Amino acid sequence: MSDTPSSAALPSASSATPHRLMQKGWATQLFAAELPQASIQLRTEIELALDASMSAFERFRLTEVCRVLVMGLHNRWRRLSPNEGQAFSEDVALWRALWAHYSLSLRALLDGDPGLAPHKAFFLQQALFISKQLRLIHALAQKPFPAELWKETHAYYRFSEILQCSFENVTDKLLTTENRVSCYSTYLHTLLIDLANLSALSPQQILWMDRWLPRLARKAQPVDISQAQIGLFLAIRLDNNRGGALRARVKPSSAASLRIADLNEIAKTLRRRRRHLITGETPARVKLGEDISSDQATALLAHLEAAWCPPDLSHVPDAPQFDDWTSSGTTSA
Repeated sequence: MSDTPSSAALPSASSATPHRLMQKGWATQLFAAELPQASIQLRTEIELALDASMSAFERFRLTEVCRVLVMGLHNRWRRLSPNEGQAFSEDVALWRALWAHYSLSLRALLDGDPGLAPHKAFFLQQALFISKQLRLIHALAQKPFPAELWKETHAYYRFSEILQCSFENVTDKLLTTENRVSCYSTYLHTLLIDLANLSALSPQQILWMDRWLPRLARKAQPVDISQAQIGLFLAIRLDNNRGGALRARVKPSSAASLRIADLNEIAKTLRRRRRHLITGETPARVKLGEDISSDQATALLAHLEAAWCPPDLSHVPDAPQFDDWTSSGTTSA
């Protein structure tokens, strides 16, 4: 189970405070400890901090520190087999414990708390990042994403719309390939993971895809649903308990929960990168990484293009359920 054997003792749960979670010395002890003890200890401290009295801004600072710690342990868990039951359940429990802090602060954020208001885009992007991580963990373990997590994911994106910060760029230091992200791009990142025909991908391919998506997801532009359009689209319902669906057409709609993203630029990018690889460029030169071969990158790009951008989608008639799914006033998919 352990990847770093150590006899280092961790502080007891009863003695730790939210402020100790933010101390570098405590984090050093945490990462020196073995799995699963380190993971359980961190989750316990995060859960205890839910009952601690602090301002909304102090909790915001705490959540970012905890997010870094949780990511560190996530990276240790995923080196184990994705099908290893404890690795999956404890990794999910860690992220969900952290997500609870964002839920606790939502009312203050929506009420315009002066400490949180300047950071609203970053706060909501962080919350959506946790949703993305949870979708990734389920993908690596080949498990379905629970309906209640989809509902929460859609709700956080809706909050970014309410607060008018969906497209505000923020810097997320947990992303190594693309710092400039937004609530919208992080939300699309999660939806695209879900659409990637995951059963045909290995864990390593899923991780490569996740690494590419911060840059790719920015290329999916929102579509005006009041206008009829033909192309390559991702349709999403914010009142739904699942992800999105590919569609070839957008019909005029006044459905308040309907959102449409244009995937044509993603399709062009995937094809362009494949052409570069075929003509001799290295994966690193086309920003795909140094740990993947040209053949591996070409195969994965082809898979993603088939999953996200099927070439015949714009030529097939709408599925019968499409009219129902996007019509004004419809509340179910």
